[in-house]
Amino acid sequence: MHTGKVFISHASADKTFVDKLVADLAGQGIPVWYDKLDLKLGESIPAAIGTGLAEAKYFAIVLSKASVASKWVQEELNSALMKQVAAGGTFVLPLLLEDCDIPMLLAHRRRADFRTNYDQALSELLALWGKDSSACATTGKEAVHPWPDIEMPDTEYVYLHSTRFDKFFRMNCSLDWTATKTIDYLTATLNLPCRIDVPSVGMHWSFTYGLRIEGKGVPLDTTLRAAGLSVGSVIQIGISGRYEDLYEKELKEAFSPGKVYLETMERHRRLEWLQQQVASRRLLTQADLKKIADSCFKHV
Repeated sequence: MHTGKVFISHASADKTFVDKLVADLAGQGIPVWYDKLDLKLGESIPAAIGTGLAEAKYFAIVLSKASVASKWVQEELNSALMKQVAAGGTFVLPLLLEDCDIPMLLAHRRRADFRTNYDQALSELLALWGKDSSACATTGKEAVHPWPDIEMPDTEYVYLHSTRFDKFFRMNCSLDWTATKTIDYLTATLNLPCRIDVPSVGMHWSFTYGLRIEGKGVPLDTTLRAAGLSVGSVIQIGISGRYEDLYEKELKEAFSPGKVYLETMERHRRLEWLQQQVASRRLLTQADLKKIADSCFKHV
């Protein structure tokens, strides 16, 4: 797994701390975007910051009295939060340097506390990336994506994947949720379909969902904790799909008893075309059907 670049958002008054942090992260092989190192002479500052934010996988915001009062830092935070809910995603990492008014949007998030013990807080950061790497290694994924719900506290989380979509999420949740509540929450957050038409192939798909741990299903009334999950565990959302052939349905209805149609050349061509499409359905393999079903999740 590649950690991804870490954008350091901070106030100028905190550069002594940031210099040390950047050096320590670089010593661990973690790439960092830091204005002191990445801004070139004569370069547009807003444009450079925009590029740095766009390329970053993690957004580390240094929280201090100076930074929470900084308009620049606030704009960078807003951009990072917008990116978290977007397709690419960015992890927001609050770093508490001193007592200050925590921005409301970060009040419910875990913070690495650098106020009294620098080494311990740094270890917490490195451990988080270590968990991400371990989860990726377990599932054969290349990268972890942040959960797009910025209002859900991240004190408890699990890693979520599916064979239907490529993304491997670090999903914020409560371990006391039942499987039913968890499924309802994640399907709503990711906008997963229950029923969807695929007009390009004349199919109607219906999907049902469940949770699986190491290949075993989790009963719907069982909590994640009772199922054996802890913070950082890996779960899979199982997605089963069934399809209805809309072309075959239209064809059957066209010839149903009691229906009288005005025969036209256009209708004749339509029925002939439908018959060809229905016949071609018999040639679809399981791999073909899976590809069509997976296309219903391309927005994830």
